[in-house]
Amino acid sequence: MLEGAAEMDRHFRLTPLERNAPALAAFADLYYTQARGCETRGVFAYDERLRLLPSYLQQLEMESNGKSVTAKGQPVEWPTAPITWGGVGTDAQHAVFQLLHQGTRLVPVEFVGVIEPGDGQADAHHNQLLLNMFAQGAALMAGKAHDDLARAYPGDRPSSTLLLDTLDPRTLGALLAFTSSAPSSTRCCSASIRSISSESSSARKWPKRQEPAAATSIPRPPI
Repeated sequence: MLEGAAEMDRHFRLTPLERNAPALAAFADLYYTQARGCETRGVFAYDERLRLLPSYLQQLEMESNGKSVTAKGQPVEWPTAPITWGGVGTDAQHAVFQLLHQGTRLVPVEFVGVIEPGDGQADAHHNQLLLNMFAQGAALMAGKAHDDLARAYPGDRPSSTLLLDTLDPRTLGALLAFTSSAPSSTRCCSASIRSISSESSSARKWPKRQEPAAATSIPRPPI
C-alpha cells in the first residue's frame, strides 16, 4: 500500500499539470464550484469493496477545505469546497440518479470502477456492472429527447471516471494518495481559478457542451 501511495505522490510532484491527475481533479472541482456555482459533488463506487469511499472522502475533503476563513484569518470571498456525498453503484442508480439526470441542480459526478472483479461471480456479472457505470456517464453527457418531458433528460451534466485495473494494496494506496493530493491542490489553485473564472464570466460565456474527456485511470505502480 505504501509503495502505491509513493508512486502516486511522485506522479503528483513530478508530472506536468496538463497530465497531473490530482491537479486536474482539483481544477475540475474549482471550476464547478467557483465558475458554475455547484454546491455538491457525488461520488459513486461501482465496486462493493469501495463502498466506504464516499464517507472517507466526506471527512477528507469537507474537513480539509471546509472553513470560511483563510490561513490568515480573513473571510473567504469565494465558494469553498462542495458538499461531498455518494453511494454504491446500481443501488444509487435507483435512489438518486433521476435527480442527477433530470433535476434542476448541476451536480458533478465522479464514478469509480475496477476492471478486475473481486468476487466469485461470473465475469459477465461484473462486466454488466461496469457497463452500467459507463452508460450513466454517457447519459449524463448526452441526455435523451422524449415527447413526454417527464421522460426526457437534457444532458450536458458533468462526470468523470476513475478506472482501476485491479483493487489490491498497491492500487488502493495509489487511490488514497490521489484523493489526498486533490484537496491540497484545491487550496493551492483556488485563488488562480477564482481570478480566471471572474475574468471569463465577464468577457465570455462558458460553452454549453464540451467534448467528453477520457476516463482517468489510476496508474498502477510497476512490479
